Amino acid sequence: MVVMAQILGIILLSLALIFTAGVAAFGPPGIVFGAYAPWILFGASVLFSIAWIRQSIRANTARRRTQELTMQLETANIKLTQLDKLKSEFLSFASHQIKAPMTIVKGYATLIMDGSYGTVPTAARDVAEKIKLSADRMIDLVNMFLDLRRIEEGHLDYHFETTDLGQLVAAVADEMQELARHKNLALTLAPMTRHWNVNIDVTRFRQVLQNLIDNAIKYTDQGSVTITVKDFGDGKARVAVTDTGRGISAELLPRLFEQFSRDQSVAKEIAGTGLGLYIARTIILAHKGRVWAESAGPGKGSTFIVEIPVVQ
Repeated sequence: MVVMAQILGIILLSLALIFTAGVAAFGPPGIVFGAYAPWILFGASVLFSIAWIRQSIRANTARRRTQELTMQLETANIKLTQLDKLKSEFLSFASHQIKAPMTIVKGYATLIMDGSYGTVPTAARDVAEKIKLSADRMIDLVNMFLDLRRIEEGHLDYHFETTDLGQLVAAVADEMQELARHKNLALTLAPMTRHWNVNIDVTRFRQVLQNLIDNAIKYTDQGSVTITVKDFGDGKARVAVTDTGRGISAELLPRLFEQFSRDQSVAKEIAGTGLGLYIARTIILAHKGRVWAESAGPGKGSTFIVEIPVVQ
C-alpha cells in the first residue's frame, strides 16, 4: 500500500510538473498547441510514469527475490554446518569403536605368532599372520579417517624434533619388508652416503613413508620397490620410492594427491580410500616440503618423491 501511494503521488507530481513546464515555456496550451496541447502533455506524462513504474516494480521484485535467496542460502548453510558437525562426530565415534577391538584382535594374533600361547602349527601361524595384517590395515584405515577429520577441523597437531632422516627411512623400510615378502617383491634401500638431520614430526613423517611404500607394494605385481635418500642441494634432501608396478596415467597424475582421488581402472581390484596421498601431502606441506609423483605411463612403474629441508 505504501509503495502504491508513493507511485500515485509521483504520477500526479510528474503530470503537474510537465504541464507547468509546457505552459511556462510555450504559453497557454490553447495559444501554442491548440486544442491538442493538453492531451500531448498528458500522454507524455503517462508514458513517462508507466516506464518509471515498471522500472520500480522490477527493482522491487528483484530486491525481494534477492532477500528470499539470501535467507534460503543462510538456512542451507546452517543446515550444512550442522550436518558436517554430525558427520564429524559420527566419524570420530565410529572410528574409535572400530579401532579399539581391532587393536585387541591384532594383539592376540601377534601373541599367537610369537608363540606366547605355546607352539602352534604352521598353518595356524599363517592364519594368525593374515589376521594381524588385516587388523593393521583396518587400524590404518580408521587412522586415515580420523586424520581427515582433524585436517578438516584444522586440528592436525605436530611435534617437531631433530631426527636422522636416513635412520628413520631405514627403520620404516625394515618394517615394510613383511608386506613385500607376501607379494614376493624385493624391497631394497639404496646405500646412503651421508647423514641428514631434519626437523620433523617423527610419527607423522613415518606415516607418510609407510603410505608411499605401502602403495608401491600394493600397485606392483612383480619386480621390486627401491627406496633412495639423496641430497638435492639448496639445503634439501629427497626420499624417493620407486616401483616397477602398474604406473600412473598422464590424466591421473595432476590430481593424484586430491581427496578421494583413485585410479578407477583398478579400484575394484585394489582396496583403497583415496585419502592416503591427500593426507601425506598435507603433512609434508606442514614440514615446509613437497611431495609429488612421476611415471612414464601405465605399466611403466612410478616414483614418489618427498623433499624436505635439512637442518644446517
